[in-house]
Amino acid sequence: MSKSNDHIAVDQLTKFYGHHRGVESVTFTVSAGEVLGFLGPNGSGKTTVIRTLMGLIRATSGDVRLFGRPVISDPRLRERVGYVPGRLELLPRMSVRRYLEHLAALRRRELSTAIHSLAERFTLDLDATISSLSKGNKQKVGVIQAVMHDPQVLILDEPTSGLDPIGQRQFDDLVNEMRERGAAVLLSSHVMSEVEVIADRIAILDHGRLALVASMPQLRERIERSLDFEFNQPVEASEFSSVPGVTSVRADGNHLICSVAGSERPALAKAVELGVRAVTSQEPTLEEIFIAVTRGERVV
Repeated sequence: MSKSNDHIAVDQLTKFYGHHRGVESVTFTVSAGEVLGFLGPNGSGKTTVIRTLMGLIRATSGDVRLFGRPVISDPRLRERVGYVPGRLELLPRMSVRRYLEHLAALRRRELSTAIHSLAERFTLDLDATISSLSKGNKQKVGVIQAVMHDPQVLILDEPTSGLDPIGQRQFDDLVNEMRERGAAVLLSSHVMSEVEVIADRIAILDHGRLALVASMPQLRERIERSLDFEFNQPVEASEFSSVPGVTSVRADGNHLICSVAGSERPALAKAVELGVRAVTSQEPTLEEIFIAVTRGERVV
């Protein structure tokens, strides 16, 4: 059940295209001031969920809400949403300025100050014709049109595709600022390092079903990882064989390397008991977690 501060609420969303499953029984929320990293392999159903949230397609069953109201009940809800689609469709003959001002007029907003400020921030020439822009600069146009009206919800589908590192950094800073202002952000991206840094929680979709939703610390606890303990003298591997969470252990001189799934606390307590001198934890990256989940590997 969604809470009052959940700007995005998806409950048991199911969408079939004939007999083909798009997504089934997908449930998650995104609260005000939160970034949810929305991940999945190609064909996993991410775009189906996003298009349903935007009211572009109808669900077969389930409930999709923005600001506590059904998406299909009030098209005006989208006035409070910023959207970067996975495939940008811009008007190539227009200048950047005219295009953005055209979108502002459709929203019945005067946004010239915001447009100028964002263009400066992203070093984008407002007088350039859209057809003359590089892929990265076209992507900047897509980002600017999504945020220039200061939306309360941001739905971003591969928003940094084609951006250079400076543009990506500016984008990250912008999303952080919007989160601090209370926006709810759904961020779908294949750039795992970006999602890992910016997201509060991660949702992984696989074959049309939600595999898990968790924070990064929770995810790391659920994926097997390695602890390297250094002692003043050799320690028998058997000392750790019955420690909760330890799945394998091997001794290498004064080092003892444990694979741990779940909480590290029992293994750390045992190491302290045996006089550990140093410990190194090899935390899995988001990319490693993503691969483990989508391959169906063991997640505690």
